[in-house]
Amino acid sequence: MSKPLHGQPLSPAESALLRYLTQGYTVGGLAQRLGVRTATVHRRAARARRKLGATTLDHAVQLYAQQQATAARYR
Repeated sequence: MSKPLHGQPLSPAESALLRYLTQGYTVGGLAQRLGVRTATVHRRAARARRKLGATTLDHAVQLYAQQQATAARYR
């Protein structure tokens, strides 16, 4: 069983992945851009999703975008 990740900070790779997804990249396009396999992108996405407590990847992208918008207001 995998250990709980909800509430843990995103890694730089996970943050980058979610940032690219907010910009409209697909998983396949992102894998190509990063020079990794699609399985790697899926694995990073799943880990980010669990850390954010999201139910789907779309939900994770939405939560990430909200976090970034909130952080930008306080800069």
